[in-house]
Amino acid sequence: MIATENVKLRVRRHRVSRRQAGFTFNEVLVAVNVIVIAVLGYSLNTVGVIRGNLTNDNTTVAINLAQDKMEQLKAQKNIVNDDRCPSSGDHAITNTGIANGIFDRCWRIADSPLGTQLKQIDVTVSWRDHEKHEITVTTLVYRE
Repeated sequence: MIATENVKLRVRRHRVSRRQAGFTFNEVLVAVNVIVIAVLGYSLNTVGVIRGNLTNDNTTVAINLAQDKMEQLKAQKNIVNDDRCPSSGDHAITNTGIANGIFDRCWRIADSPLGTQLKQIDVTVSWRDHEKHEITVTTLVYRE
């Protein structure tokens, strides 16, 4: 009888230790799902950061293009009224102002309502990456 009880006790210990030796299939599936959800969340956040960086880069280029044109227009000796928005101007330019880019630049020069000797210059740069963007830079120039 003692031998039979020893065998039963060994079998019982063996069964208990077998159950506790690893993970069940359901536990593994839950763990994998948690990991997949975490990785997907991280990757979606990464896409948003990359898209934001692209928008910031393009905004910086657009501001520089607008400032360059503004300086060219302000340097003219005789500033006359001119409206090149939106039909004319520079279309499909790059960050250096040459052709085959994503930026459109136009400008408008008009008499200012603030004074007879003042001209208002507006330079608008627009572009499209994942959505349409536009910036406008405005200044007043005094001419005698």
